[in-house]
Amino acid sequence: MVDAGVPRPLESVPSADIPVPPEEVWAALTDPVLVEQWFGALRGPLRPGRDNVLDFGDGDFFALRPLRVEEPVALSWTWRFLGIEDPALIEWTLAPTPGGTRVRVRHLEEDGIQTTRRELLEGWQDFLSRLNRYLRTGRSSRYALRDSIDGSVTLPSADFRPLREPDLYRWLPVATDGFGPRWFFIVDTDGPRRFPLTDWVLLPDVRLSCRIRIPGADRPTRCSVEVRDGFGGPRLEFVHDGWTGLGLPDLGGMVLRRRFAATWIASLRTASELAAGTAGSGGAPDGAA
Repeated sequence: MVDAGVPRPLESVPSADIPVPPEEVWAALTDPVLVEQWFGALRGPLRPGRDNVLDFGDGDFFALRPLRVEEPVALSWTWRFLGIEDPALIEWTLAPTPGGTRVRVRHLEEDGIQTTRRELLEGWQDFLSRLNRYLRTGRSSRYALRDSIDGSVTLPSADFRPLREPDLYRWLPVATDGFGPRWFFIVDTDGPRRFPLTDWVLLPDVRLSCRIRIPGADRPTRCSVEVRDGFGGPRLEFVHDGWTGLGLPDLGGMVLRRRFAATWIASLRTASELAAGTAGSGGAPDGAA
């Protein structure tokens, strides 16, 4: 019998047969120029123990630390989504086959709240198909702008109440007009920039939902923030979606999404610091645009 109080590992082990030799697959997994064609932009070469960043260009990124780099057989690293989420272990193994290479990727993390095994499997199957497509065609297979910005952070203390006033306003960059929340702030090139808030609904200690209007956009974006129980403590999670339906120019939409992502990352860091009693000690999130 499994102890309900003990974290269970969340694991996914998809694989794919790719019709190129292991040396070519290895290059696509480790050469920053090639990795950028199907996955994301690495800050530099993968070297054991040397911190790196895998950046997707839209505000999403992983803070990454390589553990094993054994050409052309095995590659592993730990990574944290947005530099703040709990770490996961990623292990790649390559084995020659008569038709090319069998690529296996193992994703292991603590059993989370948001992520399911099915979601992990679907996500890695998509990345493996992009790797396969790039190696077969030589054409970029990177995904376009992602519709959602989402992330989470485990709070070190339950005493901090991020979804209850006044703690809510200590980490979330919103302002009121004296009657209720009316604006969400991000830091733009010209300084703080405010965006109108509508449909604000707060269920204290459980859930917040609202819409954030983007000037010139076809429709507003949608936000939800929740606090859930986790093995390491309360988990503060957010989802901010609607980015692919704004109707803005591609570059403008991408830049705006990056700035909102950076704002959410900084906000979650602040919430974590407030929960730990160390607010003001942190800096800008590594890798954020």
